[in-house]
Amino acid sequence: MKRVAIQGGHMVWLMDDTIESGANQSLAEMYVNPGEVSELHCHGNCTEVVYLISGHIRQRINDEWIEMRAGDVCLIPFGAKHQTKNIGDEIAKMVLAYSSGIREYEAV
Repeated sequence: MKRVAIQGGHMVWLMDDTIESGANQSLAEMYVNPGEVSELHCHGNCTEVVYLISGHIRQRINDEWIEMRAGDVCLIPFGAKHQTKNIGDEIAKMVLAYSSGIREYEAV
């Protein structure tokens, strides 16, 4: 596992090709602090599934904001610009699954 600081919180990488060669997919936990927002970005080589475990967020997908609560899930398509805003009063915890073993990351 690898912990990485991000804008507004941190991520814990559970699986990808750097952890297990040939995984061909990636899995991470993401934590966003109350009132914080992650960097606007996109992934040109994979889709992303966001599953909110706890907290209350707004998930941006291109120009649309989707309100999510614990138990909600959404799909972020290839190349869609996206970011997460924590609108609750506790740390938002989510699981992120990517359709690539090494996701491309581009700040927008």
